[in-house]
Amino acid sequence: MSELFPAKNIAVEVLHCTDQSRTKEFNRWYDKVHVPELKSSSGIVDVYRYLDVQPDFGEAGARLMAAPGSPPRYLTLYRINAADPWEVMRQVRDDEERRAAEGKLFDCLESTELTVWDFVACRHSVLSPIKPDSRLPDGMPEAILLLFGGMDPAHKTEHDDWWLYTHAHDLLETPGMRQCQRYCTLNPQPAVDEPNVLNIYEFEVDDPAAVVQRIVDDDLNVRRPQGRFSQFSKSVRSGASGVYRHWDLM
Repeated sequence: MSELFPAKNIAVEVLHCTDQSRTKEFNRWYDKVHVPELKSSSGIVDVYRYLDVQPDFGEAGARLMAAPGSPPRYLTLYRINAADPWEVMRQVRDDEERRAAEGKLFDCLESTELTVWDFVACRHSVLSPIKPDSRLPDGMPEAILLLFGGMDPAHKTEHDDWWLYTHAHDLLETPGMRQCQRYCTLNPQPAVDEPNVLNIYEFEVDDPAAVVQRIVDDDLNVRRPQGRFSQFSKSVRSGASGVYRHWDLM
């Protein structure tokens, strides 16, 4: 499981290469040029890359998938150490706009979502791992499931307790899942339908999509009928939820 997560503060960015004929060029530029630039930004401790697995989870898991026909979703995770993480990422965006104006930003890069988060809680699996940890060079897990959600702020304590003592416990009984983390938004002015909760689930398994399919099925057929879901959840808009595999494994 991850050695570097949980982190006190993280940012999550979802992006695309808008010209699929230039993906190799895009990724070479991102790895060799852009990641070092991001790491040099004040407050950014490290940067990690993932790519959307894009499986078919059926109707129950539709919100985990990218829109049909859309380009692959690349995921960038930022680990932040700063008094004001939101300001750190605002400065990152300002720097990117400046480089774009100077013609130094890849012209097929499209960033569709950037959010900043504060750590709430973490739980680890007590099951024996299906396979040894991959020990990737950056210490990150092989695959992650990101779920962006919403909750009634007036019931934050109850909702967090449900996630920590009921939901995370249930999910960690799924073979292949190694760790769960929960974050809350640091957006100072979130929109009403904007996600204010982020859950990150880590996997060390050859087929993360199959594990997530089991989670989706168990949620629908077991946990929801048993009433093991929070009544304080609310629907939100987000195009970032999904299953992502570590870039070094793609």
